[in-house]
Amino acid sequence: MHELAVTEYVYNIVKKQAELNNVNKVEKINLLIGDQCDYVPEIIEEYLQVMSEDSLLDGVKVCAKIKESKVLCKDCGAQFTRHEFDGKCPKCGSENLKLNRCTDFIVDNIEASQE
Repeated sequence: MHELAVTEYVYNIVKKQAELNNVNKVEKINLLIGDQCDYVPEIIEEYLQVMSEDSLLDGVKVCAKIKESKVLCKDCGAQFTRHEFDGKCPKCGSENLKLNRCTDFIVDNIEASQE
């Protein structure tokens, strides 16, 4: 249910930008979502479908790219995604690691037309 608030945020941002740029129809919203956000892109798209009926976002598609959290080895400086290791640095074997959680939520770009 926490997708509702973020969907309202996306809707308001996209609608405002579309109006400022004289857009008649928003066709696609591209999102960049950190893997630690726990947002479900399909639910965001469903909420947007309901919110945007009879507006310039009516029928909008949502494309979400998941940005993975990174792990930094404090000993050798290697950086890798958290899915690329089993508790040890794949480069030097160290367990002295720091997880840099990715909690980004970004409206990356909007595809629209001015027909």
